[in-house]
Amino acid sequence: MFFRSLISLVLTFFIFSKLCVSQTASDTTYDPYFNIYRLIAIKNNENEIKSISNTIKVEKPYTLYIPNAFSPDGDGINDFFKIWGQGIASIEIEIYNRWGQMVFKSFSLEEQWDGKFNSKDSPSGSYVYRVKTMDSGNMEFLESGTVSLIR
Repeated sequence: MFFRSLISLVLTFFIFSKLCVSQTASDTTYDPYFNIYRLIAIKNNENEIKSISNTIKVEKPYTLYIPNAFSPDGDGINDFFKIWGQGIASIEIEIYNRWGQMVFKSFSLEEQWDGKFNSKDSPSGSYVYRVKTMDSGNMEFLESGTVSLIR
């Protein structure tokens, strides 16, 4: 019986922590810098809620994902150069062509480059990116590299 209750407790924690579900909708609010967890223990016989813990916030680790290629050919697969991550408070993205001319600049993770410069398709080739970010603790990071545009 104890083992079954323990499994139920662990499973409930896993399900509720991944879904960020709590007893009421007002108990937790979304925060882009934290994972929010609540431990809920249930009584195994009737599935009644027996114990609810306080809300626990765990800071999301800083993570940045930058693709190394994209193909803006309209097929719906990898049509944009889009950077994404978590734990990012601010971002500055710059992309340069082989002559050092800036072809894209953004201050948002939501913006993505469609492979165009001045409304014209940029040619296939390698482009240099420079990404400056700041995490929620005001620590700055600078990443640079190349991305291949494939037509």
